[in-house]
Amino acid sequence: MSTFHLKVVTADRMFFDGEADRIVVRTTQGDVGILPNHIPYVAALGIGGLTIFTNGSSRVAAIAGGFVQTDKQGTTVLARTCEWADEIDINRAREAAERAKELLHQQLSEHEQDIADIKLKKAINRIRIAGE
Repeated sequence: MSTFHLKVVTADRMFFDGEADRIVVRTTQGDVGILPNHIPYVAALGIGGLTIFTNGSSRVAAIAGGFVQTDKQGTTVLARTCEWADEIDINRAREAAERAKELLHQQLSEHEQDIADIKLKKAINRIRIAGE
């Protein structure tokens, strides 16, 4: 089976650097699948999952914000945050969701409401990806 080079980079670390059979990543427009020899492509990332398929197995990560870019050399995912499902602290994610819900029930400016809403979506995504 054909593969392509995949790099997933965050501000903290090189998250993944290797060959992949395919990936499925959440963009702001929905999930996108990328296979070897994909046409040149750039998209903004949303809040969701990143599934990397290699050698007949897959691994899932929670991802939020950034970009995905594909060209002849491979695919690069520049993510604001990205963590493997088995790295997620589920209790911390639940606490973050509760804090965000509490904020949403307060009298906040529109900007503060938007931030609280994004925090809630990120926390729910982390809980979902962790398998809860």
